[in-house]
Amino acid sequence: MLLCLLFQIRSPSGYKFLREQNILPLPCINTIRKHLLAVEIGCGFDKNLFKLLTKRFATKNNFEKKGILLFDEISLREGLSVNTRELTYTGLEDFGEEIESKKDSDKKANHGLVFMWQSLAENFVQPIAVFASHGPVKGIDLAKLIIKAIILIEKTGGQIVGVTSDGAATNRNMWSILGVSGKKNNFCNFFENPYDSARKVYVFSDVPHLMKTIRNRLFTNKELRVN
Repeated sequence: MLLCLLFQIRSPSGYKFLREQNILPLPCINTIRKHLLAVEIGCGFDKNLFKLLTKRFATKNNFEKKGILLFDEISLREGLSVNTRELTYTGLEDFGEEIESKKDSDKKANHGLVFMWQSLAENFVQPIAVFASHGPVKGIDLAKLIIKAIILIEKTGGQIVGVTSDGAATNRNMWSILGVSGKKNNFCNFFENPYDSARKVYVFSDVPHLMKTIRNRLFTNKELRVN
């Protein structure tokens, strides 16, 4: 059934053809949709996901447990709809139960924030949380979410080596809150692991974003190009 779900999402027309031509005994699309509706989808950290990660890390060696926490934010088009199953609105700000000040917000979401785990030793990437916000997430809230994400991953057996993001203003504010600084007289590219004080979590600005920033700087400043 799970394979049928994935196939129908990937190619609805291909799924329909195989079923109508009796090439494979596939369930009807209504049955597939009923199974989709049974899956609870929401913002915040999913406890069931971390239970599965605990089982996965239990079979890995120490190096395979190491990884990076990545997060990025994108702009979304505002929209509002009614969830007839739960009689609630979809499209509003939603941080799950993580940010107290954002609970029961009536603002339309126009930004999406995604947290993801990237293994260093395996070809394994896993989104661990998603949040919907009105405007970019503030630096202080980002810092809180990062700390919680690290603690949750560490509890499952994973080991966070570093955190990667782009150089947006809110991210730089978050770096300052965590004590990270790029200044010559106060350079610090890590902060203490909140789960294990004996280890450090290093902070990286992703390289593609740095290259894009340099390109834009050279394009807008002719004096730099001449020099």
